[in-house]
Amino acid sequence: MGPSTAWRAAGDHELTLDVRSGPEPVLRCRTAGGRELKKVPPALKADPLVQELTALAEWIGDHAGQALTSVERWMTQSLPVSAALIRQVWPDPYWRRALHHAVIAPYDGGAGAPADGQGGPDVRRAGMLTGIAAGPDGPLLVTGLDGEHELHDTLVAVPHPVLLDPRGTGRLGRWRGLLDAWGGKQGIEQLHRAVYVRPDCSPAPPPPTAGGTGTTRDGITAFHGAAYESGARFERLVARFGGRIAGERAHFTFPHRGSTYGMVADLRHQGPAAPVSLYDFRFADGRGRHGSGAYDAVPRPVWSEGIRALAALHDEREPGEGRPLGALPADSSSGYQSFLVDCAAYAAAGAPQADSPRPRPPADARRLLDAGAVLAGEPAGPGEEPLTARRYGSPLLEDGEWFVRPVAARAVAAQDAVARTLGLEPDAGGATPIGRTSVRPLDFLTRVCGLHPGLARQAMALLAPLRTCATTARTKPGRAATQLRANLVKLTAAHPELLPHALDEGARIVAAAGSVAMARPLYTQARAAQKRLGGIDESALRETVSEFGVLGVVDAKLLGQHRDDIAARSSAGEAHEEHRRLVLAWCRRQSGLPGALVQDGMTHTRPRGLPASFAVDLAQGAGGGPLPADDTNTEIFHLLLRGGGLEKATAPVWEAWAAPLERDLSEHPDTARHLRTRLPEPRGTSAAAKTAAAEAWLALLARTGLLELFTGGPEAASAESARAANDWLTLFLRRYAGLRLPAAGLEPVVASIAARMREAGERRDPLLGLQSDTLAGDFAGVGVDLGLLALMKRVDMPMDEPAGGGRLRALQWIQRRGTDGVEPVLADPAFREAIRAELTAGVRGSLGYTVTRHHLTPFPKVTRKVAALGALRELMAGILDERALRVAAGGEDRLFALQDLLLHVEPFVVAGAAKHFDAHVRQALAVEPADLLADTLHAGCLAHGHDGDRTAPCGLREVTADHARDLLESTDPDVRHRHAQVFAVELATRRSRYLDHREGTAFAQDLLPVIEKSLPHIADGSCRSRALGLVQGVLWCEAWQTTLRRSLR
Repeated sequence: MGPSTAWRAAGDHELTLDVRSGPEPVLRCRTAGGRELKKVPPALKADPLVQELTALAEWIGDHAGQALTSVERWMTQSLPVSAALIRQVWPDPYWRRALHHAVIAPYDGGAGAPADGQGGPDVRRAGMLTGIAAGPDGPLLVTGLDGEHELHDTLVAVPHPVLLDPRGTGRLGRWRGLLDAWGGKQGIEQLHRAVYVRPDCSPAPPPPTAGGTGTTRDGITAFHGAAYESGARFERLVARFGGRIAGERAHFTFPHRGSTYGMVADLRHQGPAAPVSLYDFRFADGRGRHGSGAYDAVPRPVWSEGIRALAALHDEREPGEGRPLGALPADSSSGYQSFLVDCAAYAAAGAPQADSPRPRPPADARRLLDAGAVLAGEPAGPGEEPLTARRYGSPLLEDGEWFVRPVAARAVAAQDAVARTLGLEPDAGGATPIGRTSVRPLDFLTRVCGLHPGLARQAMALLAPLRTCATTARTKPGRAATQLRANLVKLTAAHPELLPHALDEGARIVAAAGSVAMARPLYTQARAAQKRLGGIDESALRETVSEFGVLGVVDAKLLGQHRDDIAARSSAGEAHEEHRRLVLAWCRRQSGLPGALVQDGMTHTRPRGLPASFAVDLAQGAGGGPLPADDTNTEIFHLLLRGGGLEKATAPVWEAWAAPLERDLSEHPDTARHLRTRLPEPRGTSAAAKTAAAEAWLALLARTGLLELFTGGPEAASAESARAANDWLTLFLRRYAGLRLPAAGLEPVVASIAARMREAGERRDPLLGLQSDTLAGDFAGVGVDLGLLALMKRVDMPMDEPAGGGRLRALQWIQRRGTDGVEPVLADPAFREAIRAELTAGVRGSLGYTVTRHHLTPFPKVTRKVAALGALRELMAGILDERALRVAAGGEDRLFALQDLLLHVEPFVVAGAAKHFDAHVRQALAVEPADLLADTLHAGCLAHGHDGDRTAPCGLREVTADHARDLLESTDPDVRHRHAQVFAVELATRRSRYLDHREGTAFAQDLLPVIEKSLPHIADGSCRSRALGLVQGVLWCEAWQTTLRRSLR
């Protein structure tokens, strides 16, 4: 291989690619006479050589970026890397630049096998990487604080600088001094990186508030008060560290050895155009913990990187903004040192030990590989694959140098095709194994060149719009997807076979930017392009569907569409089998995800994500018949049951899965526990649908033996088993609340549970599980299923007394279901009183208030049902008897007693059922208004007038029935009509309301003259006011009686 400045002719110019001028190669151009130009002339842009070198420059630039990114990832997370990888990439100038003088350390595996990635970097043997010894397995040459030595270890790490000096004792300064002696430069920011030591104790928590209660504030205040004039500028600063602003918080997420750790900073943020203030911040794993070890759950590298991000934000604040002068630290270092002083002070004062942190899963080999580690040895299981180093020669490189690509073994041929297209020559010796890595989707060029090696150059032309899409998608994913679709259709017009791959790559890019919804149209257009091309590789398509399922782009709807497409291309049977395989893979993947994840700096609980449509689709795909209990169906059922995929399944779906259910039940004892709380969803809200679902479920449980288990099992009754059976019954009744009796199989189940409850001495809340919105009618409250309550009494279910009087809402039940079940319930005195209270209405018993209506009056059908049932009729007769006795007793409350009696007979008169209560109706209508008025005027004056002086002279005490009759007869018809109209309104709108009868009011002006004319002299003002109210009330009763007499005709 020749020198790196090989000039090549292009028309009247010469071109070369300078690979050493900077981080990325530069395309240089000169005239034939040797004068170098600042840039390539536009006329040469279409020259094939320019396009070839430009493509090569982009490839080398991507290669250099990948090398730097990989080493930085290894360093920030202190991941293990096989020494073979370091050894193989060392001849590559870009890998060598990234690893230049990086401090590396043996990766100590402890007592376990080092190849499993357990343990961490052994910084005691760390050193700066200076070279590789000769030989195929030459050791790594390093220079440490104690001199030069060799590392023969299989695994090494590039430790985060905070691990070189975790307690801030000055050791890191010595490392920096060593680096300066070697030139002071590293390929990555490691030794000269800003490092922040994690304290062993938190500062003292804030004092209680003035009210004596504790405070919830637990943030770190080291950089509190920094202010920024521009919200847009602040957003860019946050994005530089991978953060995101949501509301008035900045969220950061830091990956570390297979786990993610969150950090949140509180802000005053009102948008891009408004100023921003930075307040407290906290790590999610340290939230709410104070004292010694409060921050131990946050790994030291994560702590350092989080503080580094906030410190950079603090140092970018606007001068003079924020807290008053002198209150804000001069720089981030001063602010953090002040924080450390507060931590040390609390520790010295005897800070208590913080609570134990939430445990995290260990960093096993799988987690480390997923995080980007490269472990030694062969793949140890599914999800892993061999990684190789592939060398490519170029005349641009010096002798002994190669471009070295870490490549999955399955992608070597495709990488070779790309390299040859760029003018690079694959090493004849083949790829060299360097370890194992996680199985990851192949990159765009590798995918395309593996299938279409002759279109490598055309595929490279699509990289530019894909890069533009990646840039735009960070802030505007929708626009990025739309623009990319339009560009790709044009660019692939000559080679449409590239369009599906390019659209899929765009979908990956947009999904990675956090917008699955915007990625989905790209995916669907890719599948449409595949259909147009034909000749679909089903195996490759299966991998694509699975990959996008992991990303969340393929949802249950798209998976079903994929099944339908396969059926159109082949057969329904093949489509069903393919759908089963994909559903099983989906379920396995979802079941392996953690229950919580850190995203945008916050810990989020992951909802159960298995779609309910899986169970339905697979049941229908089997022709609607029962599914066989083969391995695939049984495992799918097992995962659906535990992953929430059966929560909305209807009874026919459960019936289709009966055989897998029985097999899973026999193989996994905990299946019964999950089935205890899973009940089929009714196919609708009607009583018939609920009854059908309940009957089907009871039958299936009985057939599988689960019913006996849920209702107590064969063992002797115990309090625990009785309560468990009672709880299951409550769950069942709530699920099917509103079902219609009789329901096949239900009464024996309730009887069995009742027997167990009696034997164990347990009792049941009588209304538990019996309330249902579906039983609600036009009366107040939620309805209660009196049919089920009667069933429980019939099987002698031991029940407590109804709490708080037991609101049965019997009228709701009678309106919806009739009087079935009411009579057995009435036989219980506690429930009888509850129903009696529902049949009883009340009057205010206060002068000046108009009477209302009984709640039965607007519902004559319900009233007739009440009157038709002997037990209810007897109960109502007792209510009327009480009111009739009060009317007959007379006295000052006789007016209110008559109103009460009229109120309770009115519903039956209006409903045409007065014959059942004829005596009470006749008594209510027989009361003479004049007698009523005289009685209440006389008694009221004695009871309330004249400050209790029963000897005081007053005309009301001399009132007779003749006086009262004369008063009523002499009342002007217009006045009588106005007062009657206050009462005689439509039943649906009649409401109790207050009418002012004090002297001077309109009512007083109507009635007072006739009262003073017809009655003896009234000496007391209160008696005069009472007389006005009583006259009003009697006029209302007179109108009420007239109305009821009219109804009786």
